Amino acid sequence: MGLETKYRNMVLKIFQLIRSLFIVSVSEQYKGEFSLATNKINISRAKAISATFIVLESILIIISFSNSKNEFPDIYYRGMYALILTAMIVYLLVFSKLEGNISANKTIIEVSGISFACILLYWCMGISLLDQLSYGQIIVYISALLAIAVVPLFSPLVSLFLYCSSQILFIALLPYFQQSSSVLYGHYVNSSTLAVLSWIISRIRYVSFVEDFEYKRIIQEKNDELAKVNKELEEANRILKELSQIDGTTGIFNRSVFDQVMLTEWNRCRRHSIPLSLIIIDIDFFKTFNDNYGHLAGDDCLRQVAKLLKSCAKRSSDTVARYGGDEFTIILPHMEKEDAVNFAEQLRKRVLKEITIPHEYPSILTHLTISLGVATIIPSSESSIKEFINAADQALYEAKKERNKVVVM
Repeated sequence: MGLETKYRNMVLKIFQLIRSLFIVSVSEQYKGEFSLATNKINISRAKAISATFIVLESILIIISFSNSKNEFPDIYYRGMYALILTAMIVYLLVFSKLEGNISANKTIIEVSGISFACILLYWCMGISLLDQLSYGQIIVYISALLAIAVVPLFSPLVSLFLYCSSQILFIALLPYFQQSSSVLYGHYVNSSTLAVLSWIISRIRYVSFVEDFEYKRIIQEKNDELAKVNKELEEANRILKELSQIDGTTGIFNRSVFDQVMLTEWNRCRRHSIPLSLIIIDIDFFKTFNDNYGHLAGDDCLRQVAKLLKSCAKRSSDTVARYGGDEFTIILPHMEKEDAVNFAEQLRKRVLKEITIPHEYPSILTHLTISLGVATIIPSSESSIKEFINAADQALYEAKKERNKVVVM
């Protein structure tokens, strides 16, 4: 029983080895792309060969008519020239038409490619048979065998069919054109050897193309996956960066962004000698609001004020940020003092009008209000950011003495 299994496995391995010689498969996921790639190569090369034959055969026809008489075998050569010329013109037109939509004409292109190779092989075989009557050479047929091996891309089964059919026909017809038994023997051996070698070359090229194609597709897929991962990583980094810049409670920029923007705008305004304004906003009696209404109500209050401030700062250069606790800042590049004060006054009125949050602690209040300190400067080497911020902060301090007021320094 063990011996029988051993022989069965051996036979199976031999069968698989023989099968692998003739059937070279492509991964299922790549079959469509592979077929498109091979058809593109075959159709472009077939067009080039067709055009070349059209030129060469036209020249040969002209030469044959000018240098020979209408005698055998010249008449047959002319007929062969005319035949291949006509066939090549037809194939050139057909391939040019099919090239417009290779994916849709897949089957037609494959059949046309095989028939094209057959025509070339059989025609070259016919020329070599005619040559037996004059020269006794088979160089044209051998050249065709090698050309089919190195020019198109055919699967091993297709190339086996091409070589076997042409070689069998050549061996069968050769005795009718060549009478010398020694020459016949040489032609049989040489042509058969070249046919086998040509099939091997064709198979090696096809297998190499399959391996390269699959390797490139795998590399492409890995690159696509890597690009996708990099894109996702970039997006994650962008989100993380945004999150690191956003105040979690109010959804506007945090203190670190304020510091960065202030430094950038300060330097820019100093270079161009343009004004820079800063508004610091504070919610009046926010601590008593938190103590009496709770922290959730306090957070909601901060969010509403932040949303309104952000909606008012419409210029792309304006930066609204939470400065700390219940304080907010608005950086206003290229804004004069008068415009900054008017802008701050609008903010005060809009908060009073649009944010109708009750605030009765202390009893002198009825609704939420804000106080604002404004400072404007044209930055120079004699001034500093710290002094500028302190000026706005001092203005806010003065405003809070009376609450719901705008003070400028």
